[in-house]
Amino acid sequence: MEEDIKFGNSLLYYKCDNIEFLKGYGQLYTEFDDGVATRQINIIKNDMYCSSSLHDWNEDIGFLLYDGHIDSLDVSDSVPITRLDFEKKWQEGIVANKSPINYLKGDASLPLEEHTLIIHVVNILGKWGKGFVLSLSKQFPIAKNDYVKWSKDKETFGLGEVQFVCVDQQKATFVANMLAQHGVRKNDKDRTTYIDYDVLRLCLRKVARFALKNRLSIQMPKIGSGLAGGDWREIEKIINEELIYYKIKCTVFEL
Repeated sequence: MEEDIKFGNSLLYYKCDNIEFLKGYGQLYTEFDDGVATRQINIIKNDMYCSSSLHDWNEDIGFLLYDGHIDSLDVSDSVPITRLDFEKKWQEGIVANKSPINYLKGDASLPLEEHTLIIHVVNILGKWGKGFVLSLSKQFPIAKNDYVKWSKDKETFGLGEVQFVCVDQQKATFVANMLAQHGVRKNDKDRTTYIDYDVLRLCLRKVARFALKNRLSIQMPKIGSGLAGGDWREIEKIINEELIYYKIKCTVFEL
């Protein structure tokens, strides 16, 4: 899923074949990112539950994701496994546990809850002036200010990069400026597709890791389908493959 991103040794995977749950014993598979539990597979009585949220609860198991750092967890009864081993089991589990994109009417710049990552697409030209960004910068001026500063850094400002901006530290609210757009629509008759789908996919992979590690839900407008000229059906498919796959809570706002 993430062949274009190099994580080094930040990701670790463990399997325990005899873990005690609330109502019996079962298997446990856990992914850790820099020591933080980001995804977990719980198996009991031939039932499988996949989770990447601290809010997920099951009466037979308890909470479905470990809330803590690997340093405070006893893994002596667990064995290291490969990422491939974990992904095979995860793919098997999400067939029955997949959560769809949540669609709502409204303004995506208004956080639904705390611990939220607002994501949107920005262009490589350093221009911030139309569409969703107007509402976003009204709510969180720092999102625009940081993007404009970033656009002047030619070493880091490039397609496929994502700028994560903390806009409310107390409520753990972040904005992701995703560089996946070549240009901007010139006028109402301009039908050019400025969004780069492959680059958007790369950006969303980085967004997924950030959201998992920081335990954030995600909300967005219909990214890439407005001034960027993209096909929402194609973009929705990418969102499903790169965000929903990880069971990250995703809300798309439609005006």
